[in-house]
Amino acid sequence: MEGSLSMKLEVNASASETWKAYGSLLLPKIIMDTFPDKYSELKVVKGDGHSGTIVEVFFAPDVPGPKWYREEYTVVDDVKRFKLATILKGGVLEQGFKSYVTRLEAIEKEGKKDACIITGTVDYVLEDESGLQVVSGAVEAFYQILKAVADYVIKHQNTTSTN
Repeated sequence: MEGSLSMKLEVNASASETWKAYGSLLLPKIIMDTFPDKYSELKVVKGDGHSGTIVEVFFAPDVPGPKWYREEYTVVDDVKRFKLATILKGGVLEQGFKSYVTRLEAIEKEGKKDACIITGTVDYVLEDESGLQVVSGAVEAFYQILKAVADYVIKHQNTTSTN
């Protein structure tokens, strides 16, 4: 069973400023700092935040389910402000998913240079329908991450550094 869920979030910051967070290793750092009750550690296995980077994310001890996942940033395009990340091992792959791919894109808002739209999409393949109950939780967590990073960008506009 395949599916795709998309969400959009308006950010009161330019697309280029917003991309500094979403398109770099600052993204997982913001996640770790914002959700210490959900995530305990991030390891960069390979790379510098661009295409080919592999990270391992470990969940906090009290979080039920898988304890970690490995993710690869398969595409990071700083010109188009587009990121594609694939879960390689662990996480939702231990909860009935055959694949789980996230897409992020920062799109300039027409007529507003200090605003953009972040689109987040989750493309997934489930082993069977029993994994459907996990989908809503995984997508909600993805939305909370998008929102937290947007809040960070708004708070730190013009001071965000990459990597």
